[in-house]
Amino acid sequence: MSNQNDLDDQLYILLASMKEYRGAIADDNKRLETFYNKVASGILEQSKKTLNNANQDATRALQGRIQELDKATDKLNYRFIALLCAIFLSLVLVFLSFIFLFIPSFDEIQQRRAEAAWLEQSYNLDIKNCNGKSCVRIMKNDCHGTNKDYCVIDPK
Repeated sequence: MSNQNDLDDQLYILLASMKEYRGAIADDNKRLETFYNKVASGILEQSKKTLNNANQDATRALQGRIQELDKATDKLNYRFIALLCAIFLSLVLVFLSFIFLFIPSFDEIQQRRAEAAWLEQSYNLDIKNCNGKSCVRIMKNDCHGTNKDYCVIDPK
């Protein structure tokens, strides 16, 4: 039976060593997992830093461009406003010059009316308004001049 006891002892020794190996393997697994987590977090932190630095560099570069665009936009807005003001002023000047050149003043209107009344009384003219123009009755058969453009007035 000593053989059997030796075998049992060896089995117990084997079981004990297996428990030790299992514990060592579990510890190694924990250490490997911790190592992988540290490596992953380190890589993640490093990539975050790199991306943040790249983003900050790009943001700084774009800030200058944005400021240049803002200045150009302001200049363009001022030019646009100046152009609109110039166009508006030119239209106002054209309108006012049209009023002064083509619309007679009240004094001129009264003078024309007085002249028309004097002509009507002095020469006994038949003066009418034809489509906004002053017309006088003439005798078509009694026209003179090289082009027959002077005709005798037909009195009332």
